[in-house]
Amino acid sequence: MSRRIAASPPPGATLARSERLRDRGEFHRLFRRGARLDGPSFVLIWLAAAGPRAAAFATSRRVGGSVARNRIRRRLREAYRRQKALVPAAGLRLCFVARPRAGEVPFADLTQEMAEALQQAARRLAS
Repeated sequence: MSRRIAASPPPGATLARSERLRDRGEFHRLFRRGARLDGPSFVLIWLAAAGPRAAAFATSRRVGGSVARNRIRRRLREAYRRQKALVPAAGLRLCFVARPRAGEVPFADLTQEMAEALQQAARRLAS
């Protein structure tokens, strides 16, 4: 039985652990005080905050079972990773809350929706 060893991904091809929002207190602060952008596939909640940019990805059980929720989170994370340069690298906390459509829409459309939401958040942040 041969075993494949996965090569480590090239730099920038992953979303580093340091770029993920993990602190419970920050989640509460984000959901209480953050600005909200509603889209067809997800809701973006964002807040200007000191420190490096951090993002979180959430799904509810109404989206589906655990397999579906994990797949949708992976899709959102990858779309964000490809578009994260559209927002400042520091001073921003983001949370993407998936809607059921996020699992059905073609990935290119999801990525485009992500880009538009991030551009809108960046414009609001700058003003």
